[in-house]
Amino acid sequence: MMDKVTATENQLLERWQIVINLIAQHYDVPACLIMKLDGSNIKVELSSDSDSGNNPYTPGDHEHFDNSGLYCERVIKTQKPLQVSNALTNPEWDKNPDIKLNMISYLGVPLNWPDKSPFGTLCVLDNKAREFPEDFRQLLEHLSHVFELELSLVEEIEQRKAAEESLRITQEQLVSAEKLAQISQLSQGISHQLGTPIGTGVTLTSHINTLCGDVFKHNAEALSISSLRDTIAEIQNCNEMLIAELGKSARLLSTLKLSAQQSSLIDECNIDVQACINDSWGFCSSDERQRIQLQMNISDDCILLANYAVVVDVLRQLFRNAIDHGLVGVLAPCITVHTYNQEENTVIKVSDNGKGMTDEVKKAALQPFFSTAKSAGKVGLGLNFVNNLVTSTLGGQLIITSNEDGTEISLIIPN
Repeated sequence: MMDKVTATENQLLERWQIVINLIAQHYDVPACLIMKLDGSNIKVELSSDSDSGNNPYTPGDHEHFDNSGLYCERVIKTQKPLQVSNALTNPEWDKNPDIKLNMISYLGVPLNWPDKSPFGTLCVLDNKAREFPEDFRQLLEHLSHVFELELSLVEEIEQRKAAEESLRITQEQLVSAEKLAQISQLSQGISHQLGTPIGTGVTLTSHINTLCGDVFKHNAEALSISSLRDTIAEIQNCNEMLIAELGKSARLLSTLKLSAQQSSLIDECNIDVQACINDSWGFCSSDERQRIQLQMNISDDCILLANYAVVVDVLRQLFRNAIDHGLVGVLAPCITVHTYNQEENTVIKVSDNGKGMTDEVKKAALQPFFSTAKSAGKVGLGLNFVNNLVTSTLGGQLIITSNEDGTEISLIIPN
């Protein structure tokens, strides 16, 4: 149709074509036209169908607009209806171009875009002198207003579609940015968790290398059997610690690999909650898994739609926090995971039967670099990082409840 709106051109033109066909048929005129300005020209946009063959106008016919002498030029420039009963007897119109087509009577009304700029005209022409009745002029004016409303609606639809497309592109960009942020957060978590065992492993390896060097250095001096046994025992102890630290790294990498297989690291999926808990529990050492009882209470209808790797990382760090802080010195340590759906959220409660937190510790627990075990090499980023993952990445909430009977951390994750 139209330079300003194009997406619904065919539907609008089809409706308009039906209307002008009815006008031509009902009022017995050879031609009912919708004319449209097209650059410096004016063209026939639509022309009524004529069984008699008396309609000389074909869609696409055009004339230069300015100073053309056409009836429609006057209507568009004055923005007023025009009626010419007989151009042949009217000195003002007896030389207009339509006379060559034997169209000597005319009635037309302006048709405008929503911004009031000229679209063209709605008009009828006849090959005989004719005085069009007043109600016919009123009908054309009314139809012109209806057409203008349709133009306005179509333009609004196109603008909304353009806005929706712009919003879609923006959303895709935001999702892409969020995915990059998630990857960054996961990378930070991986770096944090791999840093300790790898650093410890490097230290142990260096110490083993030093011990071996001492053995070779004293070889010539006939190292005593007792000293050799002590050195071998220390090397063996370092080796066991090294194996344990490397095991932690291996479990982290294997769990991340499993996470990537079940869902991409950045996409949500319908999570098997029990499998997720088991994968998180697998981060703990075999000694910890044997010493600490893990209880799971998962409701049958529990559904969790979230990032698999993120949930695994969150649970893993909650288990780590309970083991390193809450359960230290507890004779029969136990961790319980209770999951269920509540309205549009999934609730995951991780509790332990440890010593609990004081009010002071509970208030500071989510702060970065706060730890009650810094003397043991803890940097205090675990719960802070978990809270960031839950609130920023999962869009949820983390609540800490603690007393002398233990600590419960509730995760409320929207589905």
